[in-house]
Amino acid sequence: MFRRMACVLVAGVVFLAACEDDGVSPGDELTPDDAQFVADQMAAEVAGLLNDLFDSGAFGPSGAPALSHGPVVTSYTFSRSRPCHDGGTLTLEGGGTRTWDHEAVTYDVESSGTKTRTDCAHTRNGGVITLNGGGDWTHERHYVDHAPTGSWITTYVGDFDWTKSTDKSGNCTFDLVRTIDTAENTRSLTGTVCGREIDRSGTWREADA
Repeated sequence: MFRRMACVLVAGVVFLAACEDDGVSPGDELTPDDAQFVADQMAAEVAGLLNDLFDSGAFGPSGAPALSHGPVVTSYTFSRSRPCHDGGTLTLEGGGTRTWDHEAVTYDVESSGTKTRTDCAHTRNGGVITLNGGGDWTHERHYVDHAPTGSWITTYVGDFDWTKSTDKSGNCTFDLVRTIDTAENTRSLTGTVCGREIDRSGTWREADA
């Protein structure tokens, strides 16, 4: 009772600090669980779009040029969009190089570019978090005899405005690294989102994938 009265009497400048343990979160912050959720969603969306681009077709290992005596390096550019999970759009633009070595039967991709989220919505615990913003990304992947090999690394740096269906909103920065260890069949996501530490790991591909 005394603590509740003290909160009312304290000047407005320190009101939030004095009452923070009452469970009231500042409106300009995502909770740690929200930040983890957003990090997972952002990484999964970009990974899905990059897989669509590089796993098959002209950008994939099956699109190798005619046989040659040495490595063949080609440059490329692209712009791709896909829907976000619950509405809105993610757009990736960029380019890079692809290197085929016919003697070693290897294929390596190096790429970078920008990404933009427009009204990108995600449902969590019955509520919706909507993201608008952009940033930069890099990506590398490697194949031997058309099979994944080595470490596949993707980086993401940028910022976004967020709104929740509870009418809270704010702005966040992010700095993430997604690493796939193809030999161990693991994936990890580390870095920060909204000032929250991110450290996630799990299985990359299921056994029957």
